[in-house]
Amino acid sequence: MSEKLYRLVTQNNQIDLHLSGRWTLSNLGDIEAKLVREFEQGLDQVGLGQSATGGATFGGARQKIIYTMYAEKIEAVDTSAVLIFKKLENLVRTFNVDSEIYYVDLSDEFASLKDKLAEFDLNQPHEAAYKFVSPTDMLAAFGLASLNLFKAFWEIPQLFGLFVFGLVEILRRPFEFKFTSMVFHLQQMTVPAIAIVAAVSFMVGAVLTEQAVVRLPGFGTETFVVGFIGMVTARETSILLTGMLVAGRTSSAITAEIGSMRMNEEIDAMKVMGLDVMKFLVMPRAMAMLLTLPILTFISIISGFAGSGVLLYMRYEMDFNEFVTLIYNGVEISDIGTAMIKTPFIAISMVLVACSEGLKVSSNAASLGYHTTVSVVKSLFLVIIIDSIIAIYFTQISTFGGG
Repeated sequence: MSEKLYRLVTQNNQIDLHLSGRWTLSNLGDIEAKLVREFEQGLDQVGLGQSATGGATFGGARQKIIYTMYAEKIEAVDTSAVLIFKKLENLVRTFNVDSEIYYVDLSDEFASLKDKLAEFDLNQPHEAAYKFVSPTDMLAAFGLASLNLFKAFWEIPQLFGLFVFGLVEILRRPFEFKFTSMVFHLQQMTVPAIAIVAAVSFMVGAVLTEQAVVRLPGFGTETFVVGFIGMVTARETSILLTGMLVAGRTSSAITAEIGSMRMNEEIDAMKVMGLDVMKFLVMPRAMAMLLTLPILTFISIISGFAGSGVLLYMRYEMDFNEFVTLIYNGVEISDIGTAMIKTPFIAISMVLVACSEGLKVSSNAASLGYHTTVSVVKSLFLVIIIDSIIAIYFTQISTFGGG
């Protein structure tokens, strides 16, 4: 194979390497070891001092070598071959730093690969794929994660302040608000999400009702279950399910949209044109989310009631009129109002986090994926935290009927 791929010629202080054929990984075989060995022998013959394998010196002198590689007959080349040629070049430089190296008749592909690997250090040790993690490293990683979490929550009041400022600007100059943009985002956030919110809420309502009836002993317990399930659905499960679904669907979409604009330098262009990012990007989405979440939450409540009613009718033959009467008597307007009061806090938190993460995206796809994931995780966390805080607060002060 070596006779077909290369021919090494040495004379005086010159080394000529004539290449031909396909210099690709699948075609090289063990050519590297043979070529390097013959090349070192050629260095000894032209008197370039001691070889890398410990060969004899030629009069103890380190002559200046003229090394020329002819590539006019090469049919194909890849990175593995270029690394071999770089190793030969390093051998020449190691023996005599003043040696001259020439490449003749390189193809565009060859020259491009050579330039890309010019700074690659063959002698630099590579880090192991897996490293031992000491307890100290684990503690440091935990501390760093805690610090990043604190910074993330510290951003929320700052973002809320910007939102309040933007809201004041809308009230001062209502005709400058991008109403068309808000309606567009309202449609994008609400209409496609109705089906999944309704379906999930329907199934959860049915499952909660079934579990409650089965766990409560005694005959006729389904009549007592309706009021309890109706209250739980109206107060808690509806807003939690809706918030989580919106966090996974809408928050990620907002971050991806703004992040893509960031990658394409559209946001930089807006700033150069003197356009306010808060006014044009954040506020329309924030106002749309403020309207979207209550609508979807109400749909979730109705769907949860429907799931409970269908389950009781199919499993326990409860009449529809009786079910509606029990819901009417067991669920108060204040229960639905409790869920609705939570929606603006959750909506603003989610949309501000989503927009903030989108604006942090840098000019690569990995950054977009990372910040989209962070946006969803933060939004889910905020949904649970805000819902819990408001629910406990209402319970403590006995507002809206004690809970």
